[in-house]
Amino acid sequence: DWPGRQGYAGELIHSSAYRNPRPYRGRDVLVVGPNVTGTEVANQLARGGAARVRVACRTVPNLVARKFLGVTVNAPGLALNHLPLRVADEVAWLMQRILFGRLDRYGLPRSPEGVATTMVRRQQAPAYDDGFVEELRAGRIEIVAAVVGFDQSDVVLADGARIQPDAVIAATGYRRGLDELVGHLGVLDSNGVPLVSGGQEHPSAAGLFFIGYRVDLSGQLRLMRIDARAIAKAVRRQRAACDD
Repeated sequence: DWPGRQGYAGELIHSSAYRNPRPYRGRDVLVVGPNVTGTEVANQLARGGAARVRVACRTVPNLVARKFLGVTVNAPGLALNHLPLRVADEVAWLMQRILFGRLDRYGLPRSPEGVATTMVRRQQAPAYDDGFVEELRAGRIEIVAAVVGFDQSDVVLADGARIQPDAVIAATGYRRGLDELVGHLGVLDSNGVPLVSGGQEHPSAAGLFFIGYRVDLSGQLRLMRIDARAIAKAVRRQRAACDD
């Protein structure tokens, strides 16, 4: 809900409408939001021939690599899950420094919230680096201040700057969207996150299961596998009870 958005004369899309970097070859593109989707889109644009790629940053993201010392990052993530949040945040930050060095010179200082704390408090996974940091260091991706509004052909940034990109891709505003579907059943917390997952059932909604809404440092795909098996067992028990 940026001021001036409706009268913006430039091209503005949400990242859900983005498909590939081909339409942006040779163009100046601003990506809004440097988290999971934003870093992936910016990386694809930089490698796909965009003339200039800028990323507007409001909250500095937590970046993690796919692997740490040759091992998938989900392995040490299992251990970090058992540590106090503050300790897990510091260990994860040390891993980031070893892997990426100091990124503050490129516009990305340390995130105000650590990886573990962000997952618990906001249910938000870190951004996995697939080349974003390399493009950032090479100058093919630039970090700019947060977007605060639009003024005809200008994009207005929090530091007072006005820029005129050819296209703006907003990697923002993602939500789970469960409220309209099941919010009336009392199965969601105040953030719209299911109160139970996997094979568990909420007392007010027997037979309703949730999968894919849990996040932790071991990785969502691992949790989905665990939850899928638990749901299958629960459904099997219910069918067996009905047959009896």
